[in-house]
Amino acid sequence: MRELTSVEMQTVSGAGFFDFIGSVVVGAAAGITAFGLKWAMSGGSAGGVLGVGIISGGVGLIVGAVVGLVDGALYGAMNGWETTAGWFNNIVENQLDLGTGVITA
Repeated sequence: MRELTSVEMQTVSGAGFFDFIGSVVVGAAAGITAFGLKWAMSGGSAGGVLGVGIISGGVGLIVGAVVGLVDGALYGAMNGWETTAGWFNNIVENQLDLGTGVITA
């Protein structure tokens, strides 16, 4: 009986499946926060003189969260755990630093 490689061990044990599920969930969470906050800020600043910034900010938050959910889940599915976890860490580290630039995937 031969020794299995690490890739074969993941395939046999089902770890690859849970790696995929984890990266999709983490990617979706990262997408919701990144897209939702960015779209809410851009929508809120578009209120103008009429005072509808809160409405456009809310709409931006909802639409951004939906788009971020889909895009983040697809990003996690396409790139795997390591890349998605790095992207998530980058987003979380930059949430409180408002002087940073836009985070791109």
